[in-house]
Amino acid sequence: MSESNHVSPETCECRKQAAPAESALPLSYARTLSWLSLVVILLTSLGLSFFISNSARETLLTRQEDFARLLVENLNSQIFRRFALPTILASGRIALRQPTQYEHLDRVVQSVIQGLPVERLRIYDFSRLVAYSTKKEDVGRAGLSPPNLDDVLHGAAPKSEIISSIPAWQAPFRVPLREGTFVLRVLYPLRGEPLRPGEDAPVMGALELTQDITGDYEQVLAFQGIIVVMCLLSSVVLFGLLLMLIHRAERVLAERMHRNRLLENELHSNEKLAGMGRVIASIAHEIRNPLGIIRSSAELLQRRTDKADSGTARILGAIYDESVRLPQTVNDFLDYARPRQPRQDLVDVNLVLDQVMAFLEGELGRHGVAVERETEAGLFVHGDKDLLYRAFYNILINGQQAMDGPGIVRIRGALEHPAQESGPGRVRLEFLDSGPGFDPAVLSSLLDPFFTTKDGGTGLGLPIVQSIITSHGGQIELENGPEGGALVRVLLPAADIEAPEVQDE
Repeated sequence: MSESNHVSPETCECRKQAAPAESALPLSYARTLSWLSLVVILLTSLGLSFFISNSARETLLTRQEDFARLLVENLNSQIFRRFALPTILASGRIALRQPTQYEHLDRVVQSVIQGLPVERLRIYDFSRLVAYSTKKEDVGRAGLSPPNLDDVLHGAAPKSEIISSIPAWQAPFRVPLREGTFVLRVLYPLRGEPLRPGEDAPVMGALELTQDITGDYEQVLAFQGIIVVMCLLSSVVLFGLLLMLIHRAERVLAERMHRNRLLENELHSNEKLAGMGRVIASIAHEIRNPLGIIRSSAELLQRRTDKADSGTARILGAIYDESVRLPQTVNDFLDYARPRQPRQDLVDVNLVLDQVMAFLEGELGRHGVAVERETEAGLFVHGDKDLLYRAFYNILINGQQAMDGPGIVRIRGALEHPAQESGPGRVRLEFLDSGPGFDPAVLSSLLDPFFTTKDGGTGLGLPIVQSIITSHGGQIELENGPEGGALVRVLLPAADIEAPEVQDE
């Protein structure tokens, strides 16, 4: 018994080395990969969203600039045709300080920009003074001209720029924006008609147009926010799906690895049992013959020494009893080490119990043990009658030995039907003795091989019973009875056949 429970240091070391390998599933690294993928997806989504939103912003601003340039071109044409040319023809020169000329120009400008999103319009002369403004108080002032005004006065291409009162990166965090936060300013050369064909039109000044595009910029920011939020949500959803798939794969893989480990353990256990069976069979062969000789010799000496003293007779009786017990011990080892595969015959459980009771009647009566039996008729199972006989025999012998004197063993048997009334159900047998019952401290170990609380016992009685019942697709349960005593419950799959028909056969 001590040898069977011994574990070598090499085995422990192997188990310690194998444990981390088993716990580290191949998909464990996928969690790190999933988090990295989330970062990549988020960065990609954010980059894509900013690219799309910036493209939309640039498109909007370009359209605003094109609109402003068309507007100033129209203003340039209207100012020359409707103001400059008539004024020169009527007065000989343009002098906007004269109220009549200023009002005339203001009417022309207002007729063009009426209803358009124009914040301010100014006209600069070559001295960088404000010659005209939609805000009359700016007329004649210096120092209001933009830095690139000289380039436009000398005939350079129109200039446009966006002026903001806050940094562009702060705009998304300060919505709603105040009016005038973003302003589009366009500088356009104010030209007349060419003096001669083929010549450039002369520059008469510079026209400055400013538009408040804060509302349009807010729309761009809102569009940008929608894109960013949608990208983030889609990234989180994709990451959640990926993580769910990884967890499911891990769970399936862990279950398969667990099943593989169980199969490996079972295979290893079977190999050990097979090896132990070969060793025990060899030992049994070498023991049985000498034991047979010892038994027959002891029996012969008992017959020849009827008149021997009591001490000699007691010694001969002990030799004979031990020679009878030892073969049974050897058979227990053989039954556990080399379990037989059960046949699948139709077995009447009541008939097997009858045979066991008939065989044990004398033994139980000699110890003062009575048997009370309440079993239903028609308890049929598919299995091996000899193995079931051995299982019931061991249970009754264990109960008789546990009582260690007179007592009662109650046997109850019934057919349990499934809850949904489909299928044959199962046969339930209960063996309850009037002994002291199982020790709760060792109850969980009673089905372990070689574990025994008896002096001289092998600890294989109940494990053999469990092996037989399990091989029949059943199960065994050990507990203490409600009023004391040990209760052994055996559950076997019932045969799907009508009992009366089998009995008639």
